[in-house]
Amino acid sequence: MGQARYEKFVKLYASLKRYGTITDITGKELHIFMKKERIDAFDFMRSATAWIIVIYHFACICNTTPQYGNFPLFYTHANGVWGENTSVNVFFMLSGASLYYNYPAVKWDSAKRYYFTRFKGLFPMFYMIWFFLYYQKATTVGNLFYNGSPKSMLLTLGGMDGYLSYRYPQNYYFIGEWFLGALVFLYLLYPLLTWCMKHCRILTTLLLGAGTLSFHWPNPYFQIQRERNLIVCMLAFWLGMLFIEYRKWLENKWVAVFFGGIALVFIFVKVPIDPFLCAQAIAVGLFLLFYHAGNFVMGIKRLKPFFIYTGGISYAIFLLQHVVMSQVIGLFGSYELTILQESVLLVVTFVMIYLFADVCTRLNKIMLQSKWFGKIQKYFV
Repeated sequence: MGQARYEKFVKLYASLKRYGTITDITGKELHIFMKKERIDAFDFMRSATAWIIVIYHFACICNTTPQYGNFPLFYTHANGVWGENTSVNVFFMLSGASLYYNYPAVKWDSAKRYYFTRFKGLFPMFYMIWFFLYYQKATTVGNLFYNGSPKSMLLTLGGMDGYLSYRYPQNYYFIGEWFLGALVFLYLLYPLLTWCMKHCRILTTLLLGAGTLSFHWPNPYFQIQRERNLIVCMLAFWLGMLFIEYRKWLENKWVAVFFGGIALVFIFVKVPIDPFLCAQAIAVGLFLLFYHAGNFVMGIKRLKPFFIYTGGISYAIFLLQHVVMSQVIGLFGSYELTILQESVLLVVTFVMIYLFADVCTRLNKIMLQSKWFGKIQKYFV
């Protein structure tokens, strides 16, 4: 329910109650009325972002395997690559927009509930898949700590094994990609970001923008590659939050045409600008284009259920993509493949990723609805 409709409901409820024609409603019922309307375009955007990232990683494998043909789709564009330089920025913007839409403020008394909700959304499925893969590897090798000290498992416990692998390469990293660790940091800092949105919006935007721009030059203070630096990720996340603040203005199609046009120029035309900086501009343009495309596509009744379904399993897709992809492509490692054969293999890979993502999402739902998890949840919610 939109804000305007909610306000009308409150006035109607107060009027009816005044004349004794309605009794008190429960807090749960009021919460239902207060729920915001779903932004269906976000499901389309989750789907599109997941597809691009999967195809990019598929292309990375094909293009670094000598006997395979070079797979061109969503690997590079005129000013960089489609992976962490571009599509992941869209992913962070979408994460910031989705979270800010649902949690525009996190007060001190609701912080415990907020953090548990974020934990619930990220870690149970992550732990479930990771433990299965770890058990399989450990039993095959015959050593529980086959990759060094068990202390490094603490990185996995916090979802940081991929993000901090540049500093701690000997760990037990299987799934999650580097951006899971970055997302955990952003979720931890999110209450501070909501405060900044309310009290120092312009200053925060300028600081994050300047911090990202500074990586155009060599920076001796950070070992992590600049695309993965938390400041860069935070800027994209922050821009997603700003999208919600200025959504009415940004929903204007001509705004999307302007920024989308700049993105398309950078995608197809080589320009004498740092590819790192081009990626930031492309991400903003693609985010707005995907949003408007999503509003159109989600209006088609036959397509809407598919994108809602894909959006619902998108997190599992992100977690599982490399594992499933390596297994499927590994079956054909001794063959020479043409681009057409690789395209067929990509379709097979997608089918398998969808299948396993669906299973893991269902198992995760069963786990979250179990009695033992409910007991844990009662303490935080």
